[in-house]
Amino acid sequence: MAQKRILQISNGYLLELDQLARLLYALKAADDKHPPGMRDLEHDTGLPYRQVRNRVAIGRALGIFRSNKLALTPAGALIAACDPFLDAAGTLEYLHYSAAGNPRNLIWFAVFNRLLPDAPLSNQAAWNDRLCAALKAEYTGESLQRHVAKELNFIIDAYTNKNFKRLGLMQQSASGDFYQQQYVNLNLPVAAAILYDYAAQRDSNLLQVRDLMESCGAPGRLFHLDEPTLRLTVERLHERGWVYYESTHNLNQVRLKNAYTALSFLTAYYENRAPAEEKERLQSFVNKYT
Repeated sequence: MAQKRILQISNGYLLELDQLARLLYALKAADDKHPPGMRDLEHDTGLPYRQVRNRVAIGRALGIFRSNKLALTPAGALIAACDPFLDAAGTLEYLHYSAAGNPRNLIWFAVFNRLLPDAPLSNQAAWNDRLCAALKAEYTGESLQRHVAKELNFIIDAYTNKNFKRLGLMQQSASGDFYQQQYVNLNLPVAAAILYDYAAQRDSNLLQVRDLMESCGAPGRLFHLDEPTLRLTVERLHERGWVYYESTHNLNQVRLKNAYTALSFLTAYYENRAPAEEKERLQSFVNKYT
């Protein structure tokens, strides 16, 4: 079954990670057996009810809040414990991958998988027109006119003014056109976490380098990596024993290890150590972060 895509995430608000951090704290403190309601979060955070709903929607788009209840995902629980203000470079890298790589986040996904790679040097108005034309069979013209511009404004502001600006992925020319800049400083444990999550989403432990470069939602596309940079990153992961990098029959491929998951490497990033194998990591996670 195709995953339902969400047109409206921001509801006209901008990305304010300091406010999202309040919800992270409140959900971290909550009893998972009795998850809070929206009104509880309004009381606990001091945010107005509409802003609570908006921040929850953004947290879900980022992959740190669960989609089916008011609770943290495993990655969200780890981030809440280790980087509650969401300002570490590795946190921003993983959240960018999580949000821009999820086709459920319709506009976010389109910007980094279609608009920036396929239509560089376009301005916001051109992007708006292109999206409205592409989506007119799925949504009414009124709905598109009301929401697409708001969502584009949210994403552009997040990557040119707010926290995601630090990644430098979205640049704007003097004439107002947007283009994508290659990201060359991906933290290695976070790169490994992204690869393992990407593979898990595809229920596979074998990834082709070409797929990592070209497929929508793939890390090479999301971070605008050229093939030499991506291959160098994978080679460094191979040297550390975190993946196998293989070249057979003119195919470059990455084989992942069953002992690790994405969370193994995220935990290693925050604790500044080598990743633990899954059984050991799970017990450590239970002891420290739950």
